[in-house]
Amino acid sequence: MMSLGCPSCPHFSECGGLHVEAHIVDCLSLCCGMPKKCSRVCPNKPTAFVAQSREVGGFTFDNTPRAPARPSNLGSEIAELIYHGSRRQALLHVPTLALRLADVVDYRHKRTRFATRLEMCAAFRIDSACNIILTGVDHDARIEPWWSLGDARITIIRSLVRLGIALVTTPNFSLLLDNPRPDDLHAMKRIAITFAELQQEGLACALHPNGRTIRDFARWAAFIATRSEVTTLAYEFITGSGRSARRQFHLDRLIYIAKAAGRPLDIVVRGDPQVIPPLRAHYREVIYIDTTAFMKAQKRRMAERSANDALKWTRTHSGPGADLDRILRTNVEEQGAFLRAKYFGQRLQRDRAA
Repeated sequence: MMSLGCPSCPHFSECGGLHVEAHIVDCLSLCCGMPKKCSRVCPNKPTAFVAQSREVGGFTFDNTPRAPARPSNLGSEIAELIYHGSRRQALLHVPTLALRLADVVDYRHKRTRFATRLEMCAAFRIDSACNIILTGVDHDARIEPWWSLGDARITIIRSLVRLGIALVTTPNFSLLLDNPRPDDLHAMKRIAITFAELQQEGLACALHPNGRTIRDFARWAAFIATRSEVTTLAYEFITGSGRSARRQFHLDRLIYIAKAAGRPLDIVVRGDPQVIPPLRAHYREVIYIDTTAFMKAQKRRMAERSANDALKWTRTHSGPGADLDRILRTNVEEQGAFLRAKYFGQRLQRDRAA
């Protein structure tokens, strides 16, 4: 049942109330009680709470600025996430790849780390002809600084446009289980505002509808249904949503959003690839950001086809300072073929003997 104190809360219409096993009156029972040390959005810190509410224009989505539609049209099912260019000499060429937002933006100096696209591609050892997705999924310490950039965000977004970024996913500002709910509502509103800012300045953006409750996703569904500029979503199945006990809940909510939209949507996914088939039944395109090929290469493990429909990762030996170009190229090719065959229903392009 709903916690008894929820219906009288001024934020009830946005929150929808708590339905939890814990015997609490309302979400303020989750307050840490240490206002001088706490950075959360909590009514028990009145001065800070008012400022945090005002900076996002309140918790309703209704006043989120509108933006032009900017479809990305990537045409790729798989985007390999490249963390850095170390231990490689050749430029990796694939149709679409991904970089982390925090690896391209210098938060300290409030600018992009690279002045030109060629400089950026050289740093990550990637071909400049590739489509590049910037993923905003990361640890809190690497995404929270985006909001703290303030007015500098607009200048940085314009720089990202000049770098030729094809698509960026909004930072997945965290929603936490053991905090007062206004902290969640604040994070969700920041996601909506960030989406609007990115697209207003000319950068195609995938909205990350981060949520904890059925009410959270109902709000996102209504927002997306009335905002034709939202053409692509993003979601991560790595942390809480990647747990087996919660994965189906988040899948069901994403399917609900797709049905409620009234138009075709695309989605960019990170984490558990098992979510790809059910999402493909409801989304026009599913783009999966893979991290396995790169990380296995860093550990000197090379993908090897096993029985034509599986992979095994074979340990390789390299001398000190040896480059990883061949290992990474093989991993990207084999992992991509494996994912397409298993989760996208595509036939393998070659058999084991090839």
